[in-house]
Amino acid sequence: MFKLNNKQIESDTGFSVPAIGCYLIPLLYFLGTVIYLIKRFGKMYVSGYYLIHYLYTHDHGYISRGFIGEVLSWFFDTLNDEQLANINIFFNVCLALSCSLFVGKALASVRKDKYLFSIICFIVLVFFVFAAPVRFYCDDVKLDKNLWTLAFIAVILAQNRFGIYLVPAICMIATMINPVFLFCSMILISIILLQEFYSNKYSLKNGLICAISYISMIALGVYATISEKLVNFSTPSELIDFYFSRYSGVLDENMYRLFENEWLFNYFDPWNVILRKSYEIYFVDWNNGLYTAIHFLLIALPAYIILTLFWKKTIQFEENKFQKFIFFLCAVTPAVAIPPVILSWEFSKYFYNTIFTEVGLIIYYVVNKSPALLCTIKEFELYFKKHFFQSLMIVFYFILFIAIFSII
Repeated sequence: MFKLNNKQIESDTGFSVPAIGCYLIPLLYFLGTVIYLIKRFGKMYVSGYYLIHYLYTHDHGYISRGFIGEVLSWFFDTLNDEQLANINIFFNVCLALSCSLFVGKALASVRKDKYLFSIICFIVLVFFVFAAPVRFYCDDVKLDKNLWTLAFIAVILAQNRFGIYLVPAICMIATMINPVFLFCSMILISIILLQEFYSNKYSLKNGLICAISYISMIALGVYATISEKLVNFSTPSELIDFYFSRYSGVLDENMYRLFENEWLFNYFDPWNVILRKSYEIYFVDWNNGLYTAIHFLLIALPAYIILTLFWKKTIQFEENKFQKFIFFLCAVTPAVAIPPVILSWEFSKYFYNTIFTEVGLIIYYVVNKSPALLCTIKEFELYFKKHFFQSLMIVFYFILFIAIFSII
């Protein structure tokens, strides 16, 4: 093994990219996204299970996933399909902009170091070549795109001496939007907050912000789960009738029955029934179970193996025990997705959450010039050069199967 010192990291001091140029590259992606969304203006219809998430309010007390609907109720008494489609386009624009600013800030931070700049460009290029996670959120109507928007904003602010004070509030809002935040983008900001606490020599300010963020997110997440069983409705049909009074579209009879009998079970069924239905989703309906199994074996498992090897190497290069622990947390982030996957059939969503998180963490540590992580990247780079054909086949493998799963 080898070690990189600061002189090796700052290898090309004559290199410099204008700050505006660093933001221009990701903003081109943002403009492309806007053009794509303009073509789809008024066509991103919200239907099925996720429709009611835009209609929830807190009129009957706190309700899980009710924050977006509550805010929308301040401006709209009722919502129709066209309004919901345009609201989703607005959310997509916010996601694309926050992602672009995150990448732009990272590039600007290393704009005078050719090696680090090229690493981030390569990571972003590979990430957007795969593209499936980005497409997934742009074409989807779930609330999760708002969670990632807030996560990227929180990461940007977490490295600002004044902006970091806003991070706990952002984390609280994200958890109120959807408690699944605890199993996806929360991982990115929580590790970065812990790292900032350690990097700033256990400062009281960073420690308090880290603790407040953790406690508030966990408390709201737990309360969201409890509140699902405390809704002030006796039956699913009563809940549906109340919230769909805010919907000026047409709810057909079949959709109504699905809400009543299947989609709202988490509010009215005991946990043993919920677990049984999750079992049925995977093992009775073999289409869902088979799709998930194939997706896991052909894409997720190989990706997790590569990521595990990456973080294992980084831990080996690191000498400080506490820093080893933080890198260990980076390595086990895919495991956090297991509980929500078991309770749902949305394997793709949680796999892409993991990819977003891992890419965000690697970029963060490159920007902060972590010697251990840079040593790992260097070792992977040398392996790629030595085994070019095999490495190219690995990249082609992932592109091929992600493309297939994006179509079917």
